[in-house]
Amino acid sequence: MTLQTDTASLSATTAPPAPSRRAAEFVIRWSLPLILLITLVIATATTPGFLSFENLRGILINTSVIGIAAVGLTPVTLSGNLVSLAVTQQAMLAAVVFFPLLAVGVPLPLAIILVILILAATGFAQGAFVALGLNPMITTLAAGAIIFGLATLVTGGRVVSAPEVDTRWIALASPLGLPLPIYIFVGFTILTTFFIDRTVTGRKISLAGANRETARLSGVSFRAATIAAFVVLGIGTAISGIVVAAQAGQATTLDLPTLTSNVIAAVLVGGTAIQGGFGSPLRSALGALMIAIFSQVMLLHDFSHGVRLAAVGLLVVVMVSVLHVIRKKAI
Repeated sequence: MTLQTDTASLSATTAPPAPSRRAAEFVIRWSLPLILLITLVIATATTPGFLSFENLRGILINTSVIGIAAVGLTPVTLSGNLVSLAVTQQAMLAAVVFFPLLAVGVPLPLAIILVILILAATGFAQGAFVALGLNPMITTLAAGAIIFGLATLVTGGRVVSAPEVDTRWIALASPLGLPLPIYIFVGFTILTTFFIDRTVTGRKISLAGANRETARLSGVSFRAATIAAFVVLGIGTAISGIVVAAQAGQATTLDLPTLTSNVIAAVLVGGTAIQGGFGSPLRSALGALMIAIFSQVMLLHDFSHGVRLAAVGLLVVVMVSVLHVIRKKAI
């Protein structure tokens, strides 16, 4: 039986009535772009300096950092494995490994490849444990603690850098006027979207999340799908960590304290179903843009850090609740 037949069989088993499904898909598909457009209009009208070059540049760079990791997390959620609680620690690990490699003379392109391979292996290990039946939240929470502990032990909590190598051009370069991290973000989003939508493994990830038992009966390996999803997450956190480290020119184990919460928020605001089976990397990318704009507007209005965090949390609750109600009524 081919994967296409499996997909059709699964769709026939789980699809709601056509009119209801079409209405739900329309609302789910266009709700985030519409909210994003409304937010941009309100921000432009009420926030002095919002459309300034420096402010927009800052929003785009922040979007790239959150967005790359959010796009990487999307396959994990799509596969039915909820979310990872080790996003911050994985990105931090990428940053604190990146500079020592440069410091000992490893060429920049090779250092980037090695960091990506190390984080992909980290994702593989977590995916393997989850595939054995361990709870993904507990597994990733433990993995994050182990990564943080080992990184702190090795670095002694000190700042790591490679003064002889200038990495800041990665964040400062602006081909055609746009920051280089945006091109990296867009490129990673396109590749991940292609992987999910156009490859056998990517489709199996979505099938496993949509209906695990049906996927199993169709010959889809949940274990393989889970491991593949966590490997993509490892690659995403590696790239995100490198971008942040390159921008700052240094790294510590205490960097990116809110990255995990922001990345999870971006995935959920983007409309990916927490139970799996529905969502896309592109929507997570838009969710990251929404989070970055929302946070920047509140920052420009001098809201405290606590208020900004609470507001992002409220945004997540509202978006997830609305999408949940729409999906439930469509079934």
